[in-house]
Amino acid sequence: MLDDALRGLARHAGQTGRLATVAEVRRRGDHRRRRRHVATAAVGVVVLGALGTGFAVARLAGPPQATVPVGPPATTSAPPTATPSTGPTPRTPATDGSTSGATGATPGTPQGSATADPLRLGQRRYALVRSAAAEGAVSLLDDGRLGEVDGDEGRSLFVFVPQGSGTYLVRTAEPDADGDLACWQVRSSGSQPLTVAGAPCEPTEPRQLFSIAVDGTAGGQRTYAISNNSAYLQFSSRRGLILEELGDAPLTTVFRFVDNGPAPQG
Repeated sequence: MLDDALRGLARHAGQTGRLATVAEVRRRGDHRRRRRHVATAAVGVVVLGALGTGFAVARLAGPPQATVPVGPPATTSAPPTATPSTGPTPRTPATDGSTSGATGATPGTPQGSATADPLRLGQRRYALVRSAAAEGAVSLLDDGRLGEVDGDEGRSLFVFVPQGSGTYLVRTAEPDADGDLACWQVRSSGSQPLTVAGAPCEPTEPRQLFSIAVDGTAGGQRTYAISNNSAYLQFSSRRGLILEELGDAPLTTVFRFVDNGPAPQG
């Protein structure tokens, strides 16, 4: 039995146990090394590609890079505060009374006040005369209404006290019997047109802030339009002096300022 086993083992060794020559071993080793180098290089390329992709993604996901400014940031100064004008601005070229027979009021909105104040409003007291009236003047009557009289009823001298932004308090130049001064104030009466009445002077009351604008000339004298919040002081043959917006009626009433000397102090 031992002999049979040895013979079988020798037969199996003869079939599978052949030793490779030195040249064969070297050839196999070189082949394995080349395969390892190729695999290592491929892994390196894959790793480098992954790192590059990650770096690019990180740059895209990160905060934006700062850019070099091309110059100092531009600065813009705030527009200068408009100085409240103290006088009117003519809608047509101003005249100094040298042109006679000039046209009077025309429909349309007069322009705003100008920087020059030929009237020296706030320093002088004035009577207001409607340019189309043959005689008479505007007066704050004893019952408180603003009307037009042909005489000395009520108080017909006024001081136009500048309040800024081209608006004025229209204050009586002389006190009433009780020693009180009054200012014009817009008064509403339901569906009736707006009117003007006397009230204690309140510079913060919008209904007491009137605007004055040159409208043109009549008889060589400047004429002025007077308004409050776009409602103009106009004369109605049925209602007297009322306030109307130009959208409802044309501007038909303008006034002349008649100087009556320096305004009272205080």
